[in-house]
Amino acid sequence: MAFTKHKAVTDSGLPSLNQARAERRRAIALGRVRMASIPPQFWLWTAIALGVFSVVYWRIAQGQIETRRSQVMAKQRAIAQTLGPKIVPFRDQVEGWVRELAANYPGDFVDPSASLDKISTSPGVYFRLRMANTGSVKAIRGAARASLHDGFTSCLFVRVGATDPTKGPACRATSDCASGLLCNEWNTCNEPPRPYNMRLAYRALRVLSSDWTDEVHEADTELGLNAYDRDLDSVSKRDVPVAIELLSRSRYFTLVLDEDPAGGLPPETPDAGETPDERVQREPHAARIGIWDLKTRSPLLRLKADAAGHFVPVGDRVVQNPETVMAQQRQTNSCALALSVKDALAREPVQAAP
Repeated sequence: MAFTKHKAVTDSGLPSLNQARAERRRAIALGRVRMASIPPQFWLWTAIALGVFSVVYWRIAQGQIETRRSQVMAKQRAIAQTLGPKIVPFRDQVEGWVRELAANYPGDFVDPSASLDKISTSPGVYFRLRMANTGSVKAIRGAARASLHDGFTSCLFVRVGATDPTKGPACRATSDCASGLLCNEWNTCNEPPRPYNMRLAYRALRVLSSDWTDEVHEADTELGLNAYDRDLDSVSKRDVPVAIELLSRSRYFTLVLDEDPAGGLPPETPDAGETPDERVQREPHAARIGIWDLKTRSPLLRLKADAAGHFVPVGDRVVQNPETVMAQQRQTNSCALALSVKDALAREPVQAAP
């Protein structure tokens, strides 16, 4: 009797409804449920709305990027107008002297007023590059990145109380250094070098170059433009003022142009990490040296000499590391070149057309 009652409850309702429920349960279990279809117009309008949103968002973002770009370029123009006239003419003068010394060599010359003592102890500017990189202004500026203090500066100039330029806190820009220190060519925070390396002046001037401007125009994110803006601030507040101060106090400009060896550029040594300039400097080769008085803009010395020295290791422990041996030979050749300059300045002046 109980079973009959339960059966009656279960089967209550219209038979057609019960059958529909059973079929739906089977469809759900077998994954064959069909949702009510959505009108195609819904997807069309959804796509249109997303497209309009994307275009509006892109235009707003581009507007913000262009506004930021304009701000950065305006700051660059302001720097070019205020600081450019104090350093750009010096750069142009130096590039003129480079082309002059690289032209047909008229012969050695020593001004009677040239003093080795004054040249070696007074504040000055130094620039060294390969003759092969003097064909154009662009080539000269590109080669400036390889100009370093070397055996020539160590043997010619007196550096009283100077610290090791390779020692100090690591840096990528002068803004990383404490006040009074400069991020030098070895990427360490140190006192401004003596003589001042022209490479640092070119580094300061890079924010005024057309290459830097092109990079700003190609930047396609606000984050990237912010990085260029910080670069401008760092250079304009630290690098350029230091360059202007040192260049204004400098008395002499010394230029070294390395001619490639007779046999051409020496082959690259695997894993040595040498630049083409360094490969030339470790081989015996000829070089042209020019020294100018920055106050009178007149030449004091023009000399062609051989950069060829013989390094003799002493002591019980002889360095065998190829990289170290090559560095020692570069320094020896450069020092031999500096000794030739000292000898020329100590002799009776050579009277020739300047």
